[in-house]
Amino acid sequence: MFELSRDSHQPLVDQICERVTQLVRHGQLPAGARLPSIRKLARQVGASPFTVVDAYDRLVARGVIEPRAGRGFFVTQRLLSAPLAAIEALPELGSDALELARQCLQQRGDVIAAGSGFLPESWLLEAGSAGVLTRLLRGRRTRPWLPCPAEGLGELREQIAARLVQHGIAAAAANILTTYGASHAFDLLARMLLSPGDAVLVEDPGYFVLFEQLRAQHVRLIPVPRHADGPDLAALEAAARAHRPRAFFMQTLVHNPTGSSADPAHCHRILSLAEQFGFALVEDDVYGDLYTGSAVRLAQIDALRHVIYVGSYTKLIGPALRVGFIAADAALIAQLVQRKVLSVLSGSTLLECYVSEVLDSGRYKRHVEQTRARLARLRRDTRAALASAGIEFEPAPGEGIFLWGRVPESAPVAELVRRARDHSILLARGSLFSAAQGCGQWLRFNVAHSNSPPLVQFLRESLRAA
Repeated sequence: MFELSRDSHQPLVDQICERVTQLVRHGQLPAGARLPSIRKLARQVGASPFTVVDAYDRLVARGVIEPRAGRGFFVTQRLLSAPLAAIEALPELGSDALELARQCLQQRGDVIAAGSGFLPESWLLEAGSAGVLTRLLRGRRTRPWLPCPAEGLGELREQIAARLVQHGIAAAAANILTTYGASHAFDLLARMLLSPGDAVLVEDPGYFVLFEQLRAQHVRLIPVPRHADGPDLAALEAAARAHRPRAFFMQTLVHNPTGSSADPAHCHRILSLAEQFGFALVEDDVYGDLYTGSAVRLAQIDALRHVIYVGSYTKLIGPALRVGFIAADAALIAQLVQRKVLSVLSGSTLLECYVSEVLDSGRYKRHVEQTRARLARLRRDTRAALASAGIEFEPAPGEGIFLWGRVPESAPVAELVRRARDHSILLARGSLFSAAQGCGQWLRFNVAHSNSPPLVQFLRESLRAA
């Protein structure tokens, strides 16, 4: 029927599946044709019967063949469907912000992901391994295939609370709700806290996906300028006085997209304004672990009275591990649990067990320290390389994954981004990060992807020509 290659890196099971599928698709095995018995095919290809059983099971699951009781396996009567159209062939999404998010999630190896929000794959694999899954299956922890409590896995919530206490944030497991990453956390909070027409303060520049989530709730976004030392306090007070906002979403540490961190004086004044004008503070700390030195967070000062704290392990452990959390007053957490049940029922025990194991083993702490040092070294080199190409930066160096650079006024940014995509380069234009539609001459760079000679050369030639 066919031969298997013993020298191939492809497993024998996969070779059998692929060859049978090709024979069916090309008509050499027509619909209704009977396949060799398990033992006969095993003898023909020199494999064990168990290998053939595994291959036949997979082919049945894919609808290529079907079993008939007492008679064997036959090519299915249903014609194999044509391959689905590639997602890249679909029309572009209506929102540039959503299109950027989709492009960042693709993680294509042939694209220089300078505008991505994720670390390279090789960096993420250092945080975990197949050994973690093996320990989950053999260890003392909750069985990962069982249902997950709506509020989150108990042992993970205890670990998160303990880590927050280490940061000086008074929290217990009752103050923690796990989520499918930070984006799910923001969506839950927006649905719980906000009503159409509410005024909501956001940093400008700030996190572009959050803007789209808030706009979906039909609220009014009130931008507050963000500087190197934190939000503009005069603008924040003026906005709070004029609009009586319901909430203020901000990043205290390692801000996206600028890499800046708010100083303690700003944090105290922001909390004072929140108490004076009665708005909630949603503190986005998904990059806080990358901050070097002794950090001051809003939740640390406030003890979760006015502050709702959001964290995530997705950025550093891996994008597929959609595990984040909300830390807040226990009464609000109880309400959010109900909202979570109505939206997704519960989280994933498997994912939460995995994160719990990584935290418990000490691997996460070591990985964060290594990543922080690696980013600091690469940040200097990337900033220097981009500056040599004509990108301008603020004096404050910042920290973390992102660099916020200005393109000279003579260069049209929209055209630059379009031409970059033609060269397999993903750039993130600054206007997407501005609720006020400003920052038109800015770009966000991911330092782990942007120290690339083809990128630097493209920018140098493009800006020189402009």
